[in-house]
Amino acid sequence: MNISDLPFIFVFLPLTAVGYYVLPRSLRTVFLTAASLIFYSCFSIKYTVLLMIALAVNAALSVIIDRLRSNSVRKTIMIVGILINVSTLCFYKYFDFLTSFFEKPDGMPEKSLMLPLGISFFTFKAISLLVDTYKRKHSGKPGFAQAALYLSFFGQIVSGPLSRVADFETDRRFNADLFSDGVIKFVIGFSKKILLANVLYGIVTEVYASGSTSAPYLWLGAISFSLYLYYDFSGYSEMAEGISNLFGFKCPKNFDYPYMTGSVSEFWRRWHITLGSWFRDYVYIPMGGSRVAEGRLILNLLTVWLLTGIWHGSTLNFIIWGLLYFVLITAEKLSGFPKAFRKKPAKVLYRLFSLIFINFMWVIFNSESLSKAANYIKGMVLFRSDALSDKRVLVLLRENAVIIIVAVILCFPIVPKLREKLKSRKTAYSVFKVLFYTACAALFVVSVSFIITGQNNPFAYANF
Repeated sequence: MNISDLPFIFVFLPLTAVGYYVLPRSLRTVFLTAASLIFYSCFSIKYTVLLMIALAVNAALSVIIDRLRSNSVRKTIMIVGILINVSTLCFYKYFDFLTSFFEKPDGMPEKSLMLPLGISFFTFKAISLLVDTYKRKHSGKPGFAQAALYLSFFGQIVSGPLSRVADFETDRRFNADLFSDGVIKFVIGFSKKILLANVLYGIVTEVYASGSTSAPYLWLGAISFSLYLYYDFSGYSEMAEGISNLFGFKCPKNFDYPYMTGSVSEFWRRWHITLGSWFRDYVYIPMGGSRVAEGRLILNLLTVWLLTGIWHGSTLNFIIWGLLYFVLITAEKLSGFPKAFRKKPAKVLYRLFSLIFINFMWVIFNSESLSKAANYIKGMVLFRSDALSDKRVLVLLRENAVIIIVAVILCFPIVPKLREKLKSRKTAYSVFKVLFYTACAALFVVSVSFIITGQNNPFAYANF
């Protein structure tokens, strides 16, 4: 049961919300944790047991760290907890990769571990819980129940965002404004996923599976994947923000129109914001951040981007993907580009270069292996022609032109800027709100109709 499935939207979510607000506030944390475990069990009963053990261990460690007075003992317990979480992640996520280096006896069957849903996100949240508790960054005491809810909350457990335990500090009262904002965010994210991401996914799967060498065909597939991943993941993130708001929790923004970027560094300040802030707060700054000698700065950036690549996957293409970002971002940091450019044409050209580079990086990200990624990019840059594939490009563009155009336009903050501009004009703003809410309702109905006809795919980041 995904958060874009109809049983979740029309049964699980409303029943959970009603139950949450009907119950006394003292029982709401336990109720929501139980609901989250039920949600997770719809994916795997076996890994729900693993989740419950992980919840118990991390919540207990956070309480112990909070209550002890000796900093040395608290630090030791924190480090032990971090090692437990990292070891569990490495075992499940990188077992197949590590065992591939060892020769297996003839006749021995291949063993493969199924990845527990959301384990990468869970591990990072668990580490942030332990570190923030040690540093006493939250205003109140998290307690066992609140820590367990923070780690298991069904609105974020699959693919984030990577919130902090302080975001779950609330008096559990009903907040009408936050609730209504949550509904709108959920509908917008849901519409992005169903009406844009799922349609673009069809183009992506066709092109990547074709083996074609047609440059126009390959460029269409690469650009479609860049748009697909953005609307799929940002759609999920907005749905997760909306669900969190429904229950009175804050949830950090995860995307800020990343394709408006003027540089590669800026792109990563706008894309998957909570992952970037996690690495900044728990890896980069503890290592010294940017206020160090140039050699140490390079080492700090290398560490962050190597870990970023490894976090996304165990295959070599993810590591290369992370290292290539390290090279460009380090070059920008040391050179001061593009801020060092004085003339606008130079900045525009660098913006174009950044977008092309990011597009190539998504090809590596989406490829099954580094060799397949290299062949794909080779086909893009050699500009070869294939009559059949070239004709197919025209067909795909004709069938999906509206979706592609809308997807490109919505990469820019047109609606938010229009809202801000009209706020000072009372009548115009009232009309805007009516039209906006009507559009949201219409988009929701159309999205539901798409799901009924079977047009729905799993979220891309559910595999991480």
